[in-house]
Amino acid sequence: MNDSNRQIYFIGGIALSLLFIYSGLYFMMPLNEINPFEYFFGRDLNVYNIVDIITGGSVLPLISIITGWLLSQYGFKGRKHLAKVLVTVLVILTLNTVLIYGFDMMPYVILTAFAGLFFVGRHWIITLAASLTLFALHLMFNVVLEIITGLNSNIQHMYSGIQRVNEFTSTFRSTDYLSMVNMNVDILTGSGVDSLYNVVFIILPSILLGIALKELNFTGFIKDSPFISAGIIMMLLGGGIAVKLLQVLSLGTTAGETLGEGFGGPVTAIGYFMLLAYIADSIPKPVFNVFYNLGRYGLTSYIIFNIFMMFIFYGFGLALYGQISIQMLILIVGALYILLIILANLLARYNVSSLEQIFQTNKKMKRE
Repeated sequence: MNDSNRQIYFIGGIALSLLFIYSGLYFMMPLNEINPFEYFFGRDLNVYNIVDIITGGSVLPLISIITGWLLSQYGFKGRKHLAKVLVTVLVILTLNTVLIYGFDMMPYVILTAFAGLFFVGRHWIITLAASLTLFALHLMFNVVLEIITGLNSNIQHMYSGIQRVNEFTSTFRSTDYLSMVNMNVDILTGSGVDSLYNVVFIILPSILLGIALKELNFTGFIKDSPFISAGIIMMLLGGGIAVKLLQVLSLGTTAGETLGEGFGGPVTAIGYFMLLAYIADSIPKPVFNVFYNLGRYGLTSYIIFNIFMMFIFYGFGLALYGQISIQMLILIVGALYILLIILANLLARYNVSSLEQIFQTNKKMKRE
């Protein structure tokens, strides 16, 4: 496997840390039902703001960019094989959503990847143009118009639905597993417009961007033009994080949240991806291999993480749902991330098969 192909697994291995933190927040509480500026206080609110600046609005597009890159990377296997892989992964992640984690957006990423198959192997200009067009429409209709509407509205905050929060808490802190499954199904089927919005304007353009960057040989560009690449990365990260800071400073107003999540998040995600691709060539090989192996076992690690979190937070386990601080959540997620790094490297060392076996088509590719 060449350096470019190895780098995407390194990027994926580190990106899992952000995905775990993002998912952990929803394992801890029904984050979509609360106004953080009303629900959290003092140090909890400060920590939440930092976490939100890092992960809010950026995790989903980052994972989508990686998915698009992988589609292009394995395009030589043919669309038929890739479609079979996507179907299998979709089934696994849908079961994860129904049985464990109802807020999981990963099935939507896989569903959208089927549309990305149409662009695999096409000229990068076509794919990049489609991505930028969708993002421009998103900025025009979902960010700018929403901000204008928010500024003209007397309602500037979303207040916590206490009754709904109590419903989630009583369900996930109970030992009735069927009630948890029913709640997960309700979350999955009730997302409707929000999920469609994410698919069309966040996930799809990010997947297309990942495909275009792979077709462009972006990692080669980084090697050939390190100073220009560094400037682009600093501009993207600086701009994205600055916009996210505005969201915090506006105390979560409708306009601030729309701008932060709709523009700052995707821009930061692109910066993350480029930064990780940039440092992949400069870090020591042993360190690179640690995260590379985690990325290779990314799907397996994600499912195991969700299983651990289920037993930590739900009623038939430690029943910590709604009971811990964000600081404690970060410690739990960090511990599980380290554990999964160790597990992935052990699996790689002894060449143990896992869910990723579905990606292989022959023994030669398996060895890669």
